[in-house]
Amino acid sequence: METEQNQHEPRLVNAEGLLEALFDEQSRPSLRWLRKMQAHRVIPYYKLGHLVHFNVQEVKEALQSERRVNTRSSTRRLR
Repeated sequence: METEQNQHEPRLVNAEGLLEALFDEQSRPSLRWLRKMQAHRVIPYYKLGHLVHFNVQEVKEALQSERRVNTRSSTRRLR
């Protein structure tokens, strides 16, 4: 049973865990798509050493609002 405090803590998952959390098996995009979105900073991520983790709630919000994460060079475009 989760406590009220645990429900408000960010849930960090790896790339595969993120895809499983956000999409059902039939509509799940590829890991390559996720890495492309990460590289173009469409979705937020956290790099801990050489490991990359995602906050499920932050990614949901980013995908729903179609916002871009601020980058050093705002001239980058998706190709």
